[in-house]
Amino acid sequence: MKGDLYSSLNGTMSLPEDNCFPKPAKRLAGAVDNIWYTSPAFFMPSTTDHDHDQGMGLRYFKQITHPAYCKFGAWHDVSRVEKQYPKVPTESRDFNPPPFVVEAHQKALLQVDCNQYGPTMGRARLKTAIANMYWPIYDKPIDGDKNICISTGATAAILSSLMAFIEVGDEVIVIEPLFNLYEYLIDFVGGSVKSVALHPPQKTGATWTSADDWRLDIEELRNAISPRTKMLIINTPHNPLGKVYRTHELRSIGELCVGHNIIILSDEVYEHLYYTTSFPRIATLSTAIAARTITIGSVGKSFNATGWRVGYAIGDENLIMHVKWAQVLLSYVTPGPAQEAAAVAYEKADSEGFWESNKQLFKHKVDRLCQFLDELGLPYVVPSGAYFIFVNICCLRLPQDYNFPPTITKKGQDCRVCYYMCQELGVSSIPGSGE
Repeated sequence: MKGDLYSSLNGTMSLPEDNCFPKPAKRLAGAVDNIWYTSPAFFMPSTTDHDHDQGMGLRYFKQITHPAYCKFGAWHDVSRVEKQYPKVPTESRDFNPPPFVVEAHQKALLQVDCNQYGPTMGRARLKTAIANMYWPIYDKPIDGDKNICISTGATAAILSSLMAFIEVGDEVIVIEPLFNLYEYLIDFVGGSVKSVALHPPQKTGATWTSADDWRLDIEELRNAISPRTKMLIINTPHNPLGKVYRTHELRSIGELCVGHNIIILSDEVYEHLYYTTSFPRIATLSTAIAARTITIGSVGKSFNATGWRVGYAIGDENLIMHVKWAQVLLSYVTPGPAQEAAAVAYEKADSEGFWESNKQLFKHKVDRLCQFLDELGLPYVVPSGAYFIFVNICCLRLPQDYNFPPTITKKGQDCRVCYYMCQELGVSSIPGSGE
């Protein structure tokens, strides 16, 4: 198999009341300048006071080229190729949510109230179900109305959190490698991205390594903080490494943020897919850390229903109240049938044995792919959570005369390998550079 695959690749291979709004949220409401819109192109309003009118306050727009849009150019080409291979889209599943969740969605479609505008802050049943799940984890009562914001997907929860607290020029620290959408969203709200690296173990290029051996230097993180630093984004289990941060790592990060008055945005959408004995959560480590932590969750990631687009943010009332207003302005309400079905999913997940069975399903898939990489002799990172496998492709060579689209040609080797894999083998993968 190894020989046939290398042959088919010509010797190359890769893997698959107005005062309720904080100031940035007012920007969405039209109360101040710098509203950015997205259609096929980005537009920005004039920023002089005399150009403002009533309502959204925009008299005219000028077309601009925004970096958060331009970076997606290469992905248009990749997406076009992916359409030829609908069974292997990136970061997707080729199976349905569990039957008890599908049945709940089917029943919800027959409920009149689910098919009309619902509560803008989220349906009560779903918020209660999420609160009940987190109560024993946080070891304290969770108020669904005060501590939870339902969003139209986890991405919307992240964007709402950024819109609520990040002003133009504020710095947001991200930890690399990272889920590249963070950078686009920070750019979109006018923030400035500041990166700190996870350091790989020395033997990374020689064989497989554990994701948990990638280390964050706390002094490097400390040195990255400036008076303009407003927020830090942490992702655990980590995309793309699959690292599950240890308690002492999270505590160091949390205490540093407390000492510098920094908001923590903890992206935990893969919270139910960890292969370690436990899953530490930064918001549980101290009262002071919890008071400044917004945790992001995803119904789609949790129940294999990513097309439903239901996510949430959970945290202290003083944080969530601002996230709610930004979310309302971004998408108004989240689809009712999906929310109702999600509530049933959380209510029944334990009794159905879903969490453990789903975890074992993905662990089996991860193990099989790792075995395949061992046969190919490619170095990779063994994930401790989620379902990504980070592969070292430095030894691979692509045909020099291969006809790549211009948007791919100017990108790095990882983008070209991903395009080649999709085009020639029908296998989708994601470039580690995030380009």
